[in-house]
Amino acid sequence: MSASVGRRIFAHICSNHLKSLPARTRTIRFSSVGRNNSLKLEDNATNGMPVSEPGKISAAVLKKFSDPLVLENLEVPKILQTNEVLVDVRYCALNASDALLSKNLYKFEPTLPMILGYEFVGKLIQVGEEAKKQGYNVGDKVVSLNKERYGGLAEQCIAEVSDVWKVPSGVKSVDAVSILDDYITALIALERKVSIQEEDMIFINVGMSNVGLAAVDLATNVFKAQVISVCASEEGAALAREKGVLASFKFKDRKLLKQIEEIAAEKDIKAIFEGVDGNHFKKMLNCFTNIYKSDAMIQDLLRDDSFGVVVHHLSREGRVIIAGTTAPVKDNDSEPSKDSFTVSGFDLTEYRKKKPEIYRQAGDEVLEFMEEGMITPTNALNVELPKVNNALEHIFKSKSPGKVIVDIKCR
Repeated sequence: MSASVGRRIFAHICSNHLKSLPARTRTIRFSSVGRNNSLKLEDNATNGMPVSEPGKISAAVLKKFSDPLVLENLEVPKILQTNEVLVDVRYCALNASDALLSKNLYKFEPTLPMILGYEFVGKLIQVGEEAKKQGYNVGDKVVSLNKERYGGLAEQCIAEVSDVWKVPSGVKSVDAVSILDDYITALIALERKVSIQEEDMIFINVGMSNVGLAAVDLATNVFKAQVISVCASEEGAALAREKGVLASFKFKDRKLLKQIEEIAAEKDIKAIFEGVDGNHFKKMLNCFTNIYKSDAMIQDLLRDDSFGVVVHHLSREGRVIIAGTTAPVKDNDSEPSKDSFTVSGFDLTEYRKKKPEIYRQAGDEVLEFMEEGMITPTNALNVELPKVNNALEHIFKSKSPGKVIVDIKCR
C-alpha cells in the first residue's frame, strides 16, 4: 500500500488512482499538517488523540515497523470509482494479520506509511453509482472486509461494494464487526472442502486462532457435529467449551492422544487408533499439532492463511475430520508415499478472487446465522482509538482467541 513522510498526513485512504498497481504495493499520499496543532505527532502514542481539525478525520497510522501507531488528522477521503462506498467507521476489528503487519512478520511487506484494519462496521456516507444499483444507499449500516485495502483504523474508509454487506437490523454493530472474516473462512472450509455432516466427529486445532474458534462454533451449533478441540491455553479451551463442544483441551504433547482416546472410548469409536488406520490418523493429527513445537510458534499460530482440513475415513466407524491451524508446509518434490494424505488449505483472500459469488454467499449466510442466534462471536478486548497500541500488544501477548475491537468514534 510511497510518498514523503516527515510532517505529512494521509490524504486519501488507499486512493483508487493507484489501482493500476498491485493492491499490496499501493502508495499512500500525504498532505501538509497545520503548524498550530497543539499535540506533536511523536507524542500521540502516549497523549492520545490530536486536536480536531475542521474537515479532517482521525486515524492511526503505521509509519515504522515495530513502532507504535501514530494518531493523526487526515484529509477526508472521496470515492473515485462507481463501485466504491465511503463508510463512516464505528468499530474496527484488529486481526492477527494487522499485528503481524505492524512488525513486518506477515506474508507480504507493505509500503509504509499505511493504515491497518480491514474488518470494520459503520454507516454509508457516500455511495457510487454501481453500488447504488446493487441496493446500497447513504445511511445503510454495513460491515466490510477490506482485505485488499485495509484502512479501517480511521474515522472514514473507502471499500469496494463487493466487500460490503448490510448489517441485519437485529445485529449490534460491535458484534457484526467480529464475525465475517473468521466465520466466512471457517464456513467455506467446512462446507466446500469436506462437506461436514451432522454425524461427523471433527477435531479442531484452535491454537490461538479466531478462525479456529469460529470453526468450533459453526461445527457445533450449525452443523451439529461432535467437536473435540485443542487450544494453546486453558482460557482458549474454556471458550471452546462455552460453544458446546464434546471436549476441549489445552495442548499438552504427551497427554493429547490419551485424552482423545478416552473420548473415543466413551463414544465407542476407539478403533480410530488401532492398526494401520490408527497410525494414519495419528500422522494426520501431528500435521496440525506440530505447530505447537514450531520455532516461530506465536507467529505461525497467528497467521490467517494457515487454516486447513483433512478427512480420515473409517470403514465402519464413519469418518473423522481434522481441521484448524497448521504449521507452514514447504514444497516437497519427492514422490508421495502410499499412506500420504493432503491437507486442503484455505486462504480467504485468494478464494475471494477465484470464487467471488461463493465468498458473497458465505457472508450472507454467516450474518443470517448470527441474526438467528445460532452463532456468537467471542470478543476478547474492546478499546478506544487512543488505546489502539494496547490492542496490538494484547494480540501478541494473549494466547487465547477472541476478537480485539477498536471503538473509532470514542476519544
